[in-house]
Amino acid sequence: MEKMNYTDVNSKTIDSWIEKGWEWGIPISHEEYLKAKNGEFNVLLTPQKYVPQKWFPELKNKKLLGLACGGGQQMPVFSALGAICTVVDYSDKQLENEKMIAERENYEIEIIKADMSKKLPFNDETFDIIFHPVSNCYIENVYHVWNECYRVLKKGGF
Repeated sequence: MEKMNYTDVNSKTIDSWIEKGWEWGIPISHEEYLKAKNGEFNVLLTPQKYVPQKWFPELKNKKLLGLACGGGQQMPVFSALGAICTVVDYSDKQLENEKMIAERENYEIEIIKADMSKKLPFNDETFDIIFHPVSNCYIENVYHVWNECYRVLKKGGF
């Protein structure tokens, strides 16, 4: 029997939570997407705290990485606001939700399954913005993630 590493176990656990209706695996509605297209949006960064809208720079045509951000909650909002989005997650179910919402709302998004505890599959200075919600609790070495973010974020990025 092949031994799974802890991030594989975490991914399978999250997939099972989503199958049971986990709140962080429920995509936004069509109505919420339309509101975001009109500039009305809220994005959770933590389970109970919305990101103040004034914290976001202009998103139109900015390359945005949603790191460990699958599920169809934040990335559809950023896409609706004009960002060029890439989402990375290690949960198959979270990525399936991203694909489903993108198809439903007819927008482009690059969807990548990758383990954030490993080197990210991007060149240096690829993204203008990185959105990384509470997900560091699923990995052992947060310093690696921050180093990778620094590497793939453009100079002056957000």
